[in-house]
Amino acid sequence: MTSRRRTSRIRKRLRAAVGATPVFTADVGPGGFSAVLMRVPPPGTPVQGSIRVGEREVGFSGMVAWARPGDPHMALRGRVGVRFTSEPAGWNVMLAALALVGMA
Repeated sequence: MTSRRRTSRIRKRLRAAVGATPVFTADVGPGGFSAVLMRVPPPGTPVQGSIRVGEREVGFSGMVAWARPGDPHMALRGRVGVRFTSEPAGWNVMLAALALVGMA
């Protein structure tokens, strides 16, 4: 399976929110992120929320690019990919700082 992602991602667990639902990211990149959550919205769903990096929190607007539902009977969470529809303010600076921390 080949990836259709245009940019690389950094594996990083960050506190975030998709709408009012608190989530944790699995990876982040310039164009979006993936997150783990119980109920995944279907692809194409517009979403808004925020991502926290350290003491800073940035809001985002995006669209669900892909979704993999979990299994509530086995307590397995789903996963969703969100593509930003507009880049969050200061996002590239925050990503650069995360990349440097990951290299240390």
